[in-house]
Amino acid sequence: MAKLKLTQAAVDALTPPANGARKYKVSDTAVAGFHVAVFASGTKTYYVRYTDLRGRPRDMTLGKHGVVTAAEARKRALELRAQAALGRDPAEERRRLRTMPTVASFVADRYLPHLRESIRSHAEYADMLRLRILPAFGRMALDEVTFADVAAFKRRLIGEKLSPSRTNRHLAVLRAVFGKALKWGAYTGTNPAASPGMLREEHREVFLDAAQFRALTEALRADRDQVAACAISLLALTGARKSEILEARWEHVDMDRGLLTVPLSKSGSRRHVRLSGVALGILGLLPRTAGQPYVFSSPRCPGKPLEGVRAAWDRCKAAAGLPAGMHLHDLRHTFASLCMADGVSLYEVSKLLGHSNLATTQRYAHLGDKMLLATADRIGSIAMGGAASARLRPAERHRPPRLPPDPERLQSLRRMTVLLPSCRPLAIPDGLRFIHVNQGMAA
Repeated sequence: MAKLKLTQAAVDALTPPANGARKYKVSDTAVAGFHVAVFASGTKTYYVRYTDLRGRPRDMTLGKHGVVTAAEARKRALELRAQAALGRDPAEERRRLRTMPTVASFVADRYLPHLRESIRSHAEYADMLRLRILPAFGRMALDEVTFADVAAFKRRLIGEKLSPSRTNRHLAVLRAVFGKALKWGAYTGTNPAASPGMLREEHREVFLDAAQFRALTEALRADRDQVAACAISLLALTGARKSEILEARWEHVDMDRGLLTVPLSKSGSRRHVRLSGVALGILGLLPRTAGQPYVFSSPRCPGKPLEGVRAAWDRCKAAAGLPAGMHLHDLRHTFASLCMADGVSLYEVSKLLGHSNLATTQRYAHLGDKMLLATADRIGSIAMGGAASARLRPAERHRPPRLPPDPERLQSLRRMTVLLPSCRPLAIPDGLRFIHVNQGMAA
């Protein structure tokens, strides 16, 4: 390699290579590693060579002659060699910046495939990404998104009048995207959505009272779509999630044991839905057709589950005079509230609802205040009765007291046995508890 002090005039004087050569290089005599390549086309490009921490020689382009001057290229070469001497790798840093995936490409190539493999509700996550997150961040590189960008996105969601819980869900998905990108080495730095400032959520506490339950029962019995009415009835009787009922297969129904097995629940594990005698009676009314594996089959798409029960729910809700803002999922809340009111422990309610974390069920804890008051009254009566009466039998020490049955609630349960005209009602004794974990809903 020829050597020359690379000044503007000296580089201007360099001519293209002769004898058919593609290029030749001329190194600078003042700065080690600084050189210029002269190509057959007449283009002249400045480079700097340095050695990285692994001892490998690296060449980095500084710019074309005419776009940058020889003095500017020499100054940049000195800066880059200084960075390399301090342990950095300028060429690798440039490569990472140029190959940094955008948020949209990372989501499409890596995050969405991960969701489909690991999370049952991936369709809901994909909708949030497609409708709001990617339009806001999709074209930005992963390392370009800042805390300020996330804060602006949060304000936009609030401006769209999304509920606090829905806003928090979007922020949680955004945080998960960047968390996975960091974990998988897609970029280095911090998670801009790590602490987005989640909004305070007010949990819905909408439950059906006895009169509303009776009205809904009559509306379900009279509805023209009895298949959808059966599905809604099972939601009310089991506290199951909508997907667990609509996607139930006959092969997962154990009529003898009173169990509906959910192979993959929302929590990502197998769970069992307890079926009462009333629920089993409803299942017994449904026809089993060859080639239809689902308990509730789609009338439009053979071999597929029922798409939904929204139309039937809206009709029955209106016929029963229920509030317009009442959701189908509120039947699950009603089931939990009835369990708590009947003295079922929080742990048992958690198992019945299929919650993987007891903290999720904690929202219903206040519904057991009546039980706590009864316990406090019982302890008070023991204290007033003297020390002798305070000697509890071992089996009673940790057993919650049983309240006398609520006549109005028992009447509601009796009416639930006649959700359908052709379902023979089963007798419910007055002293029967509402629920038992090992046996399901008694009937």
